[in-house]
Amino acid sequence: MTFFARIFVPTNNRRLNELVGFLLCVSALLLFLALASYSPLDPSLNSASVLTGSHAARNWIGIVGAVLSDLLLQFFGVGAFLLPVFSLLLGSRWFRSRRVQSPVAKTLGGIWLIIFVPALLALVPGHLRWYDLIPVEGLLGRVVGDALIHYFNAAGAYIVCATVLAVALYLSTAFSFSSLQVWVPTRFAFAIALWDKWEDWQQVRAKKKMQKELERRRAARPVVSAQPQYERVPFSSQPRAPVRTGIERMAVGHEEIDEGLMPAPDQPWVPG
Repeated sequence: MTFFARIFVPTNNRRLNELVGFLLCVSALLLFLALASYSPLDPSLNSASVLTGSHAARNWIGIVGAVLSDLLLQFFGVGAFLLPVFSLLLGSRWFRSRRVQSPVAKTLGGIWLIIFVPALLALVPGHLRWYDLIPVEGLLGRVVGDALIHYFNAAGAYIVCATVLAVALYLSTAFSFSSLQVWVPTRFAFAIALWDKWEDWQQVRAKKKMQKELERRRAARPVVSAQPQYERVPFSSQPRAPVRTGIERMAVGHEEIDEGLMPAPDQPWVPG
């Protein structure tokens, strides 16, 4: 446990810490170059290639890089690329004489990342291969992925694997969901600005389209005069006779009878 703690805690000698950090960074670089330049034609424990004077190792780190990259890729798959990343991060901490906070949690998170990243690749449909030869999930990812499918089926395996990866990322880094709300708008402000411009352009385009549609409908509508045309009636200068009601007509009829202009109702009228 003491040796494990010393890996994550630099000494009080700054020059020694810089030397250790420099060696760790160089080791990370060599390992990354060996993995990136892997060739199935190089001699390794899985191939029977023989080096001659005219056929040297194709790996950038030589025969050592060929054998080491073959072993790591066969076992961890592309998850082996996490090893130089971890070595580089640890070397940067040593170079700056800064101790690693919560070393147990970060170690556990790193181990889970190395295990479950290949397992997640094993759950992906299809058979992806590195250089068309080595499965990207490696031996470890294939075993863990098959175990997850056996006990949780496909949907459950995806959920469990994604959950473990999220927890591993939470343990091995300073990631927190509260800081994510601040970090994303800050780091991706340009993307948010582009999205806002895109939405503004869509709104302007929709308004122009609606305006054109409105103008088209107005052009197709029949023209109606603003003032209606009324037929003129000729004006008569003679005054119109007043309209009499039934009572007034009866009263006039009685007056004419009394004056002798019309016969009474019970007497026959004889014209003179």
